[in-house]
Amino acid sequence: MAVLGAALALAPSQAGAAPRLETIDLPSLKGNVDLAQSRLNRPASKLQANVVLPDGYDADPNKRWPVFYLLAGVGDNKDAWADPKKGNVLPALKNFPGIVVMPESGRGYFVDWWRGGSRIGSSWQSYYLDEVFPAIESKYRIAPGRSNHAIGGISMGGYGGMNFSAALPSYFGNAISISGLLNGQAPSTVNVMPLDIGSPFTRIWGRPTGPYATVHNPVKLGPELKHTRVYVYTGNGTVVAKYGFNFSAWTSGAVVEQEVRNQTMRFANNLRAAGGSVTYSTHTGVHDWPYWRAEFKDLLKYNVFGAAPIAETAQATDWTYDTMAGHGNAWGLGFKFDKLPMNIVTFTRSGQQLTATGTGTVTISPGAADADASGNGSKPECAFTATVPFTRTLPAGC
Repeated sequence: MAVLGAALALAPSQAGAAPRLETIDLPSLKGNVDLAQSRLNRPASKLQANVVLPDGYDADPNKRWPVFYLLAGVGDNKDAWADPKKGNVLPALKNFPGIVVMPESGRGYFVDWWRGGSRIGSSWQSYYLDEVFPAIESKYRIAPGRSNHAIGGISMGGYGGMNFSAALPSYFGNAISISGLLNGQAPSTVNVMPLDIGSPFTRIWGRPTGPYATVHNPVKLGPELKHTRVYVYTGNGTVVAKYGFNFSAWTSGAVVEQEVRNQTMRFANNLRAAGGSVTYSTHTGVHDWPYWRAEFKDLLKYNVFGAAPIAETAQATDWTYDTMAGHGNAWGLGFKFDKLPMNIVTFTRSGQQLTATGTGTVTISPGAADADASGNGSKPECAFTATVPFTRTLPAGC
């Protein structure tokens, strides 16, 4: 921490357009993440985020900026991406035209842990959707528009990036995975990932073949992500000598990256088959920070704020949205179930026709703000409550 702190303190004095890093508290005021039940990676002891503000942020109080949520891997904390020995992103972010947010995520995999269906105590997805994203929107001057909002990260962070983009498509137009775990139901995931997390698979996702694991599996999210600009990277499982010998990277890191590559290729194929597109970057490399640092520079050249296939939520009138959340935002349609769904509910929109399959009673509230996953909308004249399954024709303007 001393090395990291010194590096960050020196960063603003560098020549050129230097970013400024600040650390903010992001407590779970709604009780989504109970730190007595949710494990953080040391030295983290509370829920915070590192935020990198671009040069010029303070100079123009009226200017709004794009935002990039940069997510950590399962063994890291909010400091990993800025740590000179790990991500070392501050030099690369000089002249970056946006805000970068690096929150805590513990070993939660960005999902509301199943816990027998209760989903209480380690609700990481709800923490981000209902608390982190709104807090950042409130505190900083964020530019509107899907293309101005990107999310992704390494390993677990790649998994989270794809799931958040699918869960809040009205907000995120750019999704990124760097060596991400993109098949949450692969045998390797089911058997190995609990060892890294420290909890059984069923405690987090339920049955490996069950609906909760399925609805959060990136390889199954092609229909949900087809209107999103997607970038993925993997190494090929081969080490590069110039990065020096590292026993873990040269052994387990090589094996993990080969599996990640297989998962990412399947993810990309499924997304294209669903009508989406994906930029796939690959280099010689294994599952380790030196390779991710090099890839991050390529990612910035790609432009994480590139134009999304659909720029504004109002333009989205042909989509599919799968969920098991109690509330959320499906392309501007707020939804709230009377109780947590125990099976997948699928909303499909085609023009003004909205169809829902599955089971449950849900209230639909059109006009939800892009960043608002609360289930609330701004058009009460369009709202209705219905029993799933149903098909409804939405009034014009809804």
